[in-house]
Amino acid sequence: MGGRSPLPLLAALWRDSRGNSIVEMSLILPVLVLLGCGSMDLGLAFLGQIRIQQAAARTMEMALSYRSPTVALSTTVIHDEGATAYGIPTADTAGQVTADLWLECSGVRQGSYTNSCTTGTPARYASVTITDTYSWLFESIVTTDVSPYNIPLKGYAEVRIQ
Repeated sequence: MGGRSPLPLLAALWRDSRGNSIVEMSLILPVLVLLGCGSMDLGLAFLGQIRIQQAAARTMEMALSYRSPTVALSTTVIHDEGATAYGIPTADTAGQVTADLWLECSGVRQGSYTNSCTTGTPARYASVTITDTYSWLFESIVTTDVSPYNIPLKGYAEVRIQ
């Protein structure tokens, strides 16, 4: 055996620190990318919730100030305004926008919005509910099954008109 011992070469290789930062970066970079993408996705979901709530509030502001000489305030008017405020074509809402008008006499809900109270103080209310779902942008990283990664968004606003 006329060869040299590999121990000094291994010892020198062990002490050599060149390239450590590349190895460390290759280990931490995927984690940082996933954290960044997850933060962005969560921020977009939160932005969607704010947008849908603002659309519902805008719709109730319209209902509170609604004055038309030809068309009375109705659930159709509120529905269409809610769809427009959220940016959905009014014909394509598919149950995403729900409007309600009701009358309460002394705190008891009545059957018709247009009736008058025989006893007690009348109180007329309008409400709108707008629903949607947010789909995670980076769901394909986790799974190919989309359904459990949809987040329901809901905006609700109610106002007393009278």
